[in-house]
Amino acid sequence: MTSSFKIMALPIAIASTLFASSVAAATPVTEAASTVGQELQTSSAAQYQNIDLNARYKSETLFEHESNLFWGKGERIKVLSTTGESLAYTAESEHVHPSLTKHGRKMDQAIIQVDHNVYLGYGFGLDTPVMIEGDDGIIIVDPGESVQMAESVKAQFRKITDKPVKAIIYSHNHIDHISGVRAWATDAEVESGDVKIIAQEGLTAAVANWSSNLGTLFGHRTSYTGAKHVEEGEHGTVNDGLGPRFMQGDISFIEPNVVLKDRLDITIAGVKLEIVNVPSETKDEVVVYLPEQKILHAAEVLQGENFPNLHTIRGTKFRDPAMWFKGIDVMREFDTEIMINSHGRPVEGKEAVASILTAYRDAIQYTHDQTIRFMNKGMTPDELVEVVKLPKHLAEHPWLGEHYGTVAHAVRQIYVGYNGFFEADPWQLEPMAYQQRAKAFVEIMGGRDNIIQTAKAAIDAENYTFAAEILSYPITVNKNDTEVRQLKASAYKAWAADQVNINWRNWGLNAAAELEGTRDFSNMISFASVDVLTALPSQQIFDMMTSTLIAENTLDVQMAMTYKFADTKESFTIEIRNGIAQLHDTAIKGADVEINTSRAVLNQILMAGPNAQQVIGKNLQTGDFVFSNGDIQGFGLFMSYFDKPTAPKDLMLIVR
Repeated sequence: MTSSFKIMALPIAIASTLFASSVAAATPVTEAASTVGQELQTSSAAQYQNIDLNARYKSETLFEHESNLFWGKGERIKVLSTTGESLAYTAESEHVHPSLTKHGRKMDQAIIQVDHNVYLGYGFGLDTPVMIEGDDGIIIVDPGESVQMAESVKAQFRKITDKPVKAIIYSHNHIDHISGVRAWATDAEVESGDVKIIAQEGLTAAVANWSSNLGTLFGHRTSYTGAKHVEEGEHGTVNDGLGPRFMQGDISFIEPNVVLKDRLDITIAGVKLEIVNVPSETKDEVVVYLPEQKILHAAEVLQGENFPNLHTIRGTKFRDPAMWFKGIDVMREFDTEIMINSHGRPVEGKEAVASILTAYRDAIQYTHDQTIRFMNKGMTPDELVEVVKLPKHLAEHPWLGEHYGTVAHAVRQIYVGYNGFFEADPWQLEPMAYQQRAKAFVEIMGGRDNIIQTAKAAIDAENYTFAAEILSYPITVNKNDTEVRQLKASAYKAWAADQVNINWRNWGLNAAAELEGTRDFSNMISFASVDVLTALPSQQIFDMMTSTLIAENTLDVQMAMTYKFADTKESFTIEIRNGIAQLHDTAIKGADVEINTSRAVLNQILMAGPNAQQVIGKNLQTGDFVFSNGDIQGFGLFMSYFDKPTAPKDLMLIVR
């Protein structure tokens, strides 16, 4: 869309002409970029396209095996068995971009053997659990995204060996890499030390963040990212980019009993392992190297055969691209002959591994550095996405397709991550109130009917996101305007069908379902797991309460509640003080409510959910939940000051 486009009372004929020509027309931004970025676009770009690139980039170093399930000749990798099934949608359809269909055809279910003792459960879900067979036991790397998904892989692995589990390695904290743990081990086995659960020291705190503090929002937004509110198939999600499908089920968690900071060299069941922290997608990411076999498990430092999610549109903290590509440089130092991953197909051959690692880190650095470069020329995110593009040798690399992450949304998060939201124009500091602003925009655009007609012209010219943008204002003015909502939904459906990126596609389809009022909540993703909560340290359980305080109801309240746990010898006090809730990791004298109980009873309360009051009552009768100060009425008053999560059906992201 050209920046000179005027929307106020725009005649339909003129609008159609502008929309039709907008794709080919150069914008003032790109014209400016051709000046400020002349060096990049002439000498540097030409150099990248014309020089004889290093062999690390040459296509002959990378070739797909005829099975379509790994890269290489098959000298040390082989497909041990297949189920004949794929969880991805692989049929051709006018509603699915052909590139996404091709991407999904790489995801057939299979057990892939690497060397003599390493096995991958590939295509059974989003994650790829790995079994390493040792002398007297097995090691599991990434147990899977749910107990049920892990059980399906376990059934296949148990056809190979019945040796007991000796260790489980969490590659990082994300739900798809930890949640199947109870398929492989019990609390008793971990507490006794019979099973080691190994992770980086920051993992448990990170799990607490996504499972509690922002669990409601993250779960909801992840459902949009996975198009979980619409049907699967050509009108819904076709694959999940990283794998065929996130296989929902029971979310479990057992806290690690072996933690590392930077590195752990260990031998388990006769297998030597080098476990190394490689901050990248997450700060707690670890890779696993088998030095005697020169096999590297790259975890999710590489996000499968996709340009990485330098920012995930479902929402996350700032992911530092500089930290990420420097982490890959650590991996390049390993003498690797075979690389396996949490997502994507395994790779055989030193040259192939070098090609992938080098291209992957270079794509991240290129995106980071060129964004910084043009930021220093005063460009804002809308301008940056027009000029920061990968050069040909990276854009066409087979492991950098934009099916999962995109350069465009990475550029935007780099800007915000370094600079914050403020783009320097002071109106952004105090914009007109949200509702009032929408009404003003509708008025200056010539009213609701003119916006509708302009949006229809935009849709006819395939300018779908512009149509959706201008239709947002009359929806804000009247959320029950079904005609406008339906038109915006149609724009998003058409836009989604054109997307190579699965996350962009899925957001468009879920947004359309919200606009149409057809969201199906039966398949939504929830990060709220009782099993996770009961496994978290007590301090993190109480810490999550502080951000749920209803501040406006407590501006003149000063009240404190103390929990004392007999079994863990812990004490915690939450102090409400004039609109804030402060957590103390000790008992404070004179607390209005003081409870003597145990962490075991707290777990019962957490597991009871809506029946928590009955569990408290039962433990009051048995003497396992005792008020040494205050009473049940004071406890109820204290708890009434804390908010409850919004029900998913009431949490609107688009109609607002």
